[in-house]
Amino acid sequence: MGAMVPRMDGLDRRELLGGAAALGIGAACSATRREGEPRAQRPTSVLVLLADDLSARELGCYGCAEARTPSIDALASRGARFTQAYTAVGVCQPSRSSLYTGLYPHRHGAMGFGPIREEVATWPELLRASGVFTAMVGKLDVDPLAKFPFDHLLKSADLPGRRDPVLWAGQVRDVLQRAQGRPFAAVIGLSDPHRPFDEDDTPRVTDPARVRLPASLWDTDGTRREYARHLDCIARLDRTVKLALEELARSGRDRDTLVLVTADNGASFPFAKSTLYEPGVRMPLVCAGPGVKPGERAEIVSLLDILPTALELANAPQPALDGLSLAPLLFEGRTLGRDSFVTMQTENNREQARPARALHTGRFKYIRNLGPDTATVSNVVGHSETWESGKQAARTDARIAARMKAYLYRAADELYDLASDPDELHNLATDPTHAATLAALKGRLREWMERNVDPRLEDFDA
Repeated sequence: MGAMVPRMDGLDRRELLGGAAALGIGAACSATRREGEPRAQRPTSVLVLLADDLSARELGCYGCAEARTPSIDALASRGARFTQAYTAVGVCQPSRSSLYTGLYPHRHGAMGFGPIREEVATWPELLRASGVFTAMVGKLDVDPLAKFPFDHLLKSADLPGRRDPVLWAGQVRDVLQRAQGRPFAAVIGLSDPHRPFDEDDTPRVTDPARVRLPASLWDTDGTRREYARHLDCIARLDRTVKLALEELARSGRDRDTLVLVTADNGASFPFAKSTLYEPGVRMPLVCAGPGVKPGERAEIVSLLDILPTALELANAPQPALDGLSLAPLLFEGRTLGRDSFVTMQTENNREQARPARALHTGRFKYIRNLGPDTATVSNVVGHSETWESGKQAARTDARIAARMKAYLYRAADELYDLASDPDELHNLATDPTHAATLAALKGRLREWMERNVDPRLEDFDA
């Protein structure tokens, strides 16, 4: 496949540079290395440690005081920690399909829990062509399997004790041995901290009475119990990361490997997973390895960028993708030129589609809800202590009742000032003082949908 111009947020880079002012997306991309400048030391391999249902706010390095995540925090201290990293969609299968293709769901075809299109190139197909050993162990959650011909594939259903850190360390060791010193690109699809929180004898350490709940959740005993168990699963996830990194160092491959710790989508709680609120789509992203410039990065990046990064490190041809390589940012300190990113909601689960689109600009965020005026269905409604305890409390607590209603039924337009309201508690869409901001962001999102041939554009205009 010949090299092609990469895409940025779904726009051809040449289109972006030619029409940036009209789009309001950033005037230029300064990621190009100047002629004659030496290239920074770079890894040749990539190891992605992919958590399942984890929001950025739940790690110590992202400010969670209760988190017991010393290994991830240490990795962040010596690497790059991104504060505005987004998944394209806040639910598992379409998100993972985007990770493995570098494309938005409407471009790869898996708008929900369905297959990608036959003509779409995938992670193993693109990287194997350049001699890279590809591996995936754990939760794959994409379809059809034939489109993902990893050199080594072992799904979590075939793993005993799928939350055991020692087991995962053994799997990392196995991948490294199979690579036999070759450049590799591997994804370890971990099971923590996905529900059920007490699977595989999760150690009960966090005290529910002392936990500080996110302001977006209602404070009930059931919510506290579940959130405490969720944090316990994250602590086990951290030990898994620790042991995986030890295996990498023991093999000597830490000297040529870029490690990325991230997640497919947000935590399995209201206003997180299966929504476009920040806890649903803003992911942790910690990157470390030889040549990585350490520090906090406020640049807007995404999981769509991981495949292009792996391709660049492998010197592989770059097809036209929606993501951008992070290499210039990680190794040369250059900007990618983004000042916005679009996330999308496709299906909440296999029973219901609640389509929505969101434009994230750093400070302000606009959500356009496109679904029918029916109650939201998700994996937490009617299936969690958080929800059931909220229902009981709502009988006598009007604030909880209002909060639960806000989760079930969404206004067509939502606008949030994340600088003053990071928990997205106050919808400013009907505030006349923010009318101009609403109109501008709404126009930008619509133009993005039109340029990207979004199949829901007609609903946007309805």
